[in-house]
Amino acid sequence: MSNQGPVLIGIRGVVQGELFPLAYGKAAVLGRSRSCDFSIRNCKRWVEKEDAGQPTPETARTVSRKHVKVTYHNAGSIEIEDLSSNGTFVDGKRIDRVILTDLKETPHQIQLGGGEVFRLEWR
Repeated sequence: MSNQGPVLIGIRGVVQGELFPLAYGKAAVLGRSRSCDFSIRNCKRWVEKEDAGQPTPETARTVSRKHVKVTYHNAGSIEIEDLSSNGTFVDGKRIDRVILTDLKETPHQIQLGGGEVFRLEWR
């Protein structure tokens, strides 16, 4: 069995430095709610701000409770579906729903709301 697969890597905002591998055949919901599969409220940068009594960054406040659903169907089919009113952007373009078929060759950038940014890549 291969250990390779798609991984979301936080590159900007409170998600910077976070890693979230996607599970084969499963959908993962990302957002601000702690009930999400990946909650930005559990990110180290969010927790540090909270612990210090500082306000959360503006970009984090533009992330909806349930913001985006990413489904790893197979290596040639990663589906990204916007669940928010603040927008999800893939490679700079606002999307409602998109299926990526080239992840093994090309990483993609996913932005939630005003600036929480992940790189989706194959590792």
